[in-house]
Amino acid sequence: MRAMIAGAVVVMVMASAGTAMGQAAPDAAKPERAPFRQIGIQNYAAEGTRWPAPPPDMIRRAATKGDPSEWLREADAPIAAWLKTEETGSATLELSVGADGRATACSSAPAAWQKSLAWAADLCPLLIKRAQFTPALREDGRALPDLFIVTANFQFARNWPGRTGPLIVNYGGLSPAPPPPRTNNPQLTSWPPSEDWLRWVASEPAFKLPVEQPGGAPLAGPAIGLVVADRKSGDPACRVVLSSGDAGIDAKACDFARKKLKPVWADQVRVPVRRWPLLLSPQGKGFRAITAKADAINWLRVEPVELGRLSTLWRPQAVGAKPVRLAGALGPDGRPTGCRVFESSGSDLADTAACRLFRSEARFSPASDAFGQPGKFTGWVNLRLTPP
Repeated sequence: MRAMIAGAVVVMVMASAGTAMGQAAPDAAKPERAPFRQIGIQNYAAEGTRWPAPPPDMIRRAATKGDPSEWLREADAPIAAWLKTEETGSATLELSVGADGRATACSSAPAAWQKSLAWAADLCPLLIKRAQFTPALREDGRALPDLFIVTANFQFARNWPGRTGPLIVNYGGLSPAPPPPRTNNPQLTSWPPSEDWLRWVASEPAFKLPVEQPGGAPLAGPAIGLVVADRKSGDPACRVVLSSGDAGIDAKACDFARKKLKPVWADQVRVPVRRWPLLLSPQGKGFRAITAKADAINWLRVEPVELGRLSTLWRPQAVGAKPVRLAGALGPDGRPTGCRVFESSGSDLADTAACRLFRSEARFSPASDAFGQPGKFTGWVNLRLTPP
């Protein structure tokens, strides 16, 4: 290990000497490319798990001011410590950021998969001196202290083909909640069926009685989610996935699907996919049945017209305010329950005004499932407001 690290140092020294020789003799070989340094910048990693969740009234996290690639330089590589301890790798550091945007404290904070490095804390004085931030912001416009995570990993250019400069990785920012994970489970153990399940695992049969297509009125009674199947599929003829809460009603719904709807599969349908989901609800002496459709699934979203309306209402008082990008958690009713600015307008006043507007005025297209029924989907939505 010592020989490998010493070799890296020698190569750097020879490259510098080669540069001087190249200036004296134009025909000499070109020097090796300058060492490459990678600094990863991670804003409040693993929020809510390893580090405590922020206060609920915080609408903006501490963000870097200027270019974070200037915080650490090639000359700051702790080569002496590497030679002494034979420890190299990524150093993760936790910075405390005051309400004035200055780093007030720094400590080594290796992740669970990282080795604790003796030299990591030696980088702290450099970061405290050089790092500058836009401070975190409360809903009422007051600045707040915050945490910021820096991961420093020194690399050399020859180990990174094609790389010619520093790489800055910013893991901050928020995004909408992802759709349900893909599933290849043909049994369908959760409800509602995903778009992927409908497309790859199911095939629609012909029904003896008419079955509604998605897009009708919401169900008035308790919903029962069923999977009807052909005996060749290996499934029971009817299976309840979403219960009404009453076992008797569930059983009657399955009897209705088997005896009244009587699904029939075409011969060309592949045997493993002879199954199909239905949504039933008691109606009169029978049940109202709705079949599924993959393109009926809609997630909560902001329509362009609504985005334009919000941008018009957002009238920042600050001169020269830039567009602001924000995100908010959504409740089951589709209304925002919080707000977080992750691309500031450059003005605290404009950022707080944008969050107030988002929480009080934002309207979202309702979510619907594969049956055209209102979906109780929660998650994140993000949007960008532009000054009029």
